[in-house]
Amino acid sequence: MAVGNMPLVAEIYRTLDRLRAGDDFPQGLQLGVTGSAAIGYDMLASSAESIRNTERTTILLVLVILLLVYRAPGLVIVPLVTIVASVMVAMGLVALFTQWSATLGWFDFKVFKTTRIFVVVILFGAGTDYCLFLISRYREELHRRLTSAEAVARAMGGVGDALAASALTTILGLATMVFADFGKFRNAGPAIALCLLVALAASMTLAPALLRAGGRIVFWPFGLAYLKTAGPADDGSPTTGCRDLEGSRSIFHGFWQWLSRQIIARPGLILAASLLLLSPLACYGLRFDVTYDLLSELRADRPSVRGTRLLRRHFAAGEIGPVIVLAHDEQGGLDAEADHWPRIQTLAENLYKLDYRDSGGRLVRPITSVRSPLEPLGERPEKFGLSGALRKGVIRGHHRTKNTYLAQAPEYLGRVTRFDLVLTYDPFSAESIRLLDYLEEHFRRLSQNPRSEWHQTTFHFVGTTAGIRDLKAVTTSDRVLIQRLVPIAVLLVLIVILRRPLISVYLVLSVLLGYFVTIGSTKLIFGWLYADTFHGLDWKLPVFLFVILIAVGQDYNVYLATRVFEEQKRRGSVEGIRVGLVRTGGIITSCGVIMAGTFASMTTGTLRTMQQLGFALALGVLLDTFVIRTVLVPTFLVIWDRYFPTGASRRRCLFPVQ
Repeated sequence: MAVGNMPLVAEIYRTLDRLRAGDDFPQGLQLGVTGSAAIGYDMLASSAESIRNTERTTILLVLVILLLVYRAPGLVIVPLVTIVASVMVAMGLVALFTQWSATLGWFDFKVFKTTRIFVVVILFGAGTDYCLFLISRYREELHRRLTSAEAVARAMGGVGDALAASALTTILGLATMVFADFGKFRNAGPAIALCLLVALAASMTLAPALLRAGGRIVFWPFGLAYLKTAGPADDGSPTTGCRDLEGSRSIFHGFWQWLSRQIIARPGLILAASLLLLSPLACYGLRFDVTYDLLSELRADRPSVRGTRLLRRHFAAGEIGPVIVLAHDEQGGLDAEADHWPRIQTLAENLYKLDYRDSGGRLVRPITSVRSPLEPLGERPEKFGLSGALRKGVIRGHHRTKNTYLAQAPEYLGRVTRFDLVLTYDPFSAESIRLLDYLEEHFRRLSQNPRSEWHQTTFHFVGTTAGIRDLKAVTTSDRVLIQRLVPIAVLLVLIVILRRPLISVYLVLSVLLGYFVTIGSTKLIFGWLYADTFHGLDWKLPVFLFVILIAVGQDYNVYLATRVFEEQKRRGSVEGIRVGLVRTGGIITSCGVIMAGTFASMTTGTLRTMQQLGFALALGVLLDTFVIRTVLVPTFLVIWDRYFPTGASRRRCLFPVQ
């Protein structure tokens, strides 16, 4: 999928379009293009379309949500300017870092197209969340009749630590991807972490400066009057934005009050019922298959997809990507001399007769064609008559045959030859990978057999299937490594921030549960949606979903936990949990909806990967917002307090909230 091939493939597409549009184009003739270059071109083109669609949808979605939340252009401009500036500066820094890393030699930092999608989506989601918390606190401070300067300072003092702590959790979680072997994972994590650090800095510097410069004008045209229900509580702590000094209520505030009372009254029942409902999907998500089929990511109308379908109607599926076997024998004998032909011919004939038991238990002969220096067209020996033998003799002696199938470099002359094996299976399929393992073992036995003509010959495997197999091996290893490192990194940050190790462990476990529920739901829904064409989740989804959900998902737990612990110091343990849930319910829910919306914008892309990942991330964030943070965490805190009460739990409630 080299970018350098794109102009050539584009010109081929244009040429074919002109031929089809010509008056002299034969009726009924079908022309198609396939192969790795064509598939790579369509993948890169679809990625570019996905980036454009995602960026436009994300910006529009955030703009609409902010207008609905604030109904004040000034309050919309502040986060938008902050986020756009963050994205521009962050992408510039990433570009500079790629150039700087090239001079280091020990770390080759690169930026992939999918990285840009994640940067835009996560920065718009997280940046909006940061600004929402800051504006909410700033609004509360203004209700205390403070000046704009004083209100901004108090707001930063109130939310700065929580913002920094939650962002640090996400940044360190993403940064652990640097230990991956696969370049797309190894580079994406640090790049997104760096960009998120820029967004945090902008939210704590540029956004307060814009609020200070705008003063109360940012609340135009309604001013603070329509926001009176967002005033501070009587203890000076921030509210959800749904309650004023006199105790006015909104529908949402009433909901959070009701929910908090139910959680305190029946924590065990609610926790058990929630876990019971989530368990089937979580168990379903424990085991999942992933697919490396690039064609399945593309829309059916892409030229390479149409060309592949056309090829499969008339030829073996493996024609689009034969397995290339390079035989290297230091003893020589791999040249165009007639004395060495039987050796090559015998191996080709044996490969045609090779029996293989597929994953379904059927015994098949999976090799449909063997191309070699003797039979560069891959025709079976028994098919040749007199004319075929003459044609074969001419082709064998052609310089292109020698250049393709016999090494021409002086150090390898006569020592290296090539075989192209056309399989009956799609080169991207799991069955082809399984067959390649079988072929590798077959050639290994030939090499180790002293009676074989290929004794001590080294065989190397190249091609689409071999590349997919290597990709599967390295990404599977990376997934296991990342799924260990990210929770550990996040847990350590939580312990430092919250200073409650066991509660921190539960917070990590709760988000892990959300991950398995999300991946189980995604597998179920897309399996139903795509039916027979669904061969598994895209191979990139489990890693990116895990890292982002575990790292980003802890943000809301940190906001809730820090607020609960703050309230417990004033009100007692149980009442602190209730007040903390009520006071953070509205703002965290708003942030969760915005973050889920930005992730959902990825579904507007044309790649199936982006659609799956956008859906899964949006679902995971909503699950974290409305179930984990709302139910699982508060119920656990109440149960924990009952069995392990702290000094705060024995305090009298000084500031009861009705």
